[in-house]
Amino acid sequence: MGKMHTHFQYRLEMYKFWSVFLFLFGGFAFNCASAQNKNTPAAPSASVVCSAADFKALAYTINETQLREERAKEWLSKYGKSCPLDQLEIILSNQAVWLGTADTPVIISSIETIYKQKKAASEEGDKLVDKPKGSAINKK
Repeated sequence: MGKMHTHFQYRLEMYKFWSVFLFLFGGFAFNCASAQNKNTPAAPSASVVCSAADFKALAYTINETQLREERAKEWLSKYGKSCPLDQLEIILSNQAVWLGTADTPVIISSIETIYKQKKAASEEGDKLVDKPKGSAINKK
């Protein structure tokens, strides 16, 4: 009879172990699933954001040359003027690789124009910033 008691007690302990294990594992799985839902992209905000990675993705996901060129034109007209200078530099440096045969003179000109305008605006903004005329040591 002593052995049956030990055997029953062992089963009860295993039952508790598996119950706790499944409870914890289920909670972990549920937590991971709910965390994935929180990371889904939200609806685009009112402000337009330019990202070189988005331009690259657009170029790499369209196989047909004419369609890729057309989508690149649309993307540049929509996002180009809101692009930060660093993102434009990345696009300018990689456009031939990303677009391939869709990197036509129209696209090249469009990217260069947007880049030059941003660069000029950036340099003009730097000139407008008040800079000290001399050091404090010279003003005795």
